[in-house]
Amino acid sequence: MTGIAWWARRLLPVLAAGLLVAACGSDIDEDAVAAARSSAIAAASAAATSSALAAAPAAIPTAGELDAKIKGALDPDLPDDARIALIQNGEAFRSSIPDLYRALREHPNAVYEVVDPIFDNHDGTLTATARLDKDGTGTGVRTANLHFVLVDGDWKISRVDLCGILRTADYHSQACG
Repeated sequence: MTGIAWWARRLLPVLAAGLLVAACGSDIDEDAVAAARSSAIAAASAAATSSALAAAPAAIPTAGELDAKIKGALDPDLPDDARIALIQNGEAFRSSIPDLYRALREHPNAVYEVVDPIFDNHDGTLTATARLDKDGTGTGVRTANLHFVLVDGDWKISRVDLCGILRTADYHSQACG
């Protein structure tokens, strides 16, 4: 039920009762009117609070928290089910996990990092900057925008952006097409 419909359903009877009392003469029960007004205000306040809580956006994670998700996805000790849970539509990457392990072995000095600032796009996505230092020397560092998508209350690495990062690292996954 929309906020307007809720207000109409709650306030119209109160307003109608007030008009009826006013039309019936000067014997207005001020206590009854005050009680009705107080009840309507309390109901409206509760509805506004409830709507605000229901519409409250998920907490925006820090760059460090998002970086931990990236590092988690690349951690060979992380169970595969937990790894794919970090990625939007992560199940599509399950068959690529052995290739990921191979790429990590081929580039043991690679450094991945998510850095500030983190931008809330107000559409269920966040934008951050990811840095990739493929050989860990600090030369030839590549950067890319990285999006995180809110899925069931959890920020997940965007599948599309993960594919972009993999391409930036010269790695190709069947999950990316």
